[in-house]
Amino acid sequence: MTGKKTTASSSRGTPKKAKIEDEEEAGLENEEEATVTLSVEKDALECDICCLPFQSEVFMCKNGHSGCAKCCIRRDGKCWTCSERIGDMRCRPLEKLLAAATTSCVFKSNGCYDAVSYLERATHEETCQRAPYKCPIDGCAYSGLRLGHHVAQDHGRRDGLASIVFISGKAVATVRKDEPFRVLLQRNTERVFLLLNGHDLLQGRSLSLLCLGPRFQDGVEVEPRYKMEVSHGALTLSASGTIQFARRLDGFQAEGFLFVPDAYWGSAGSIAVTVRIYF
Repeated sequence: MTGKKTTASSSRGTPKKAKIEDEEEAGLENEEEATVTLSVEKDALECDICCLPFQSEVFMCKNGHSGCAKCCIRRDGKCWTCSERIGDMRCRPLEKLLAAATTSCVFKSNGCYDAVSYLERATHEETCQRAPYKCPIDGCAYSGLRLGHHVAQDHGRRDGLASIVFISGKAVATVRKDEPFRVLLQRNTERVFLLLNGHDLLQGRSLSLLCLGPRFQDGVEVEPRYKMEVSHGALTLSASGTIQFARRLDGFQAEGFLFVPDAYWGSAGSIAVTVRIYF
């Protein structure tokens, strides 16, 4: 008896073709999204008017000229290039580029190799553990990671420029009316505390504390607190709070201070300040 050989049919075609299709599908599933690395000149990501880096919002006029939000406001919404209206239309492609961009830390030479989001670089630089600290002594050009060691070694001698008080929890510092600050050092640390003597008030001075040094210790952010007291006869003035951090004295603005009236300074023009620093 003769008959016909029956072959099973399939929508995938022959076994060889099916195998190829399976491999292609597997390749598509395993395919990773491509990453494009661009090299962009710094000024291409800066506002043409203020020359500062763009933030998250970038505006453009109908002719494509871009600007930051602050400059659009300062220019009363008038494009500085073509005089068309600017400030209503966002430059979305550039905003997407800024949001995706990363850059190396500005303190890479000091050992920070983090890839930093372009829009968050300023925040990173404020808290970077490899950021240098500038010596507060007038005329000194030092800027580095070992500020405490530098001040103690180079300015702590009898002929040094700084008036240094070593503090271990508590210290009494004599402050003259004509000196801008006293240096308070804790041994075996790179933090430098400054007892600032502000002269921007009428009929008195403002005393405040600033820390020049690392904000983190063993990877944990520290918040040192202080209490300072000034006595005058039976009266005692006091202030307490959290010590502010900065990388340099220049431009620092104290958020809180102890007001000491001129009468407290006496004929010698000095006062004794009791300072406690605790973590």
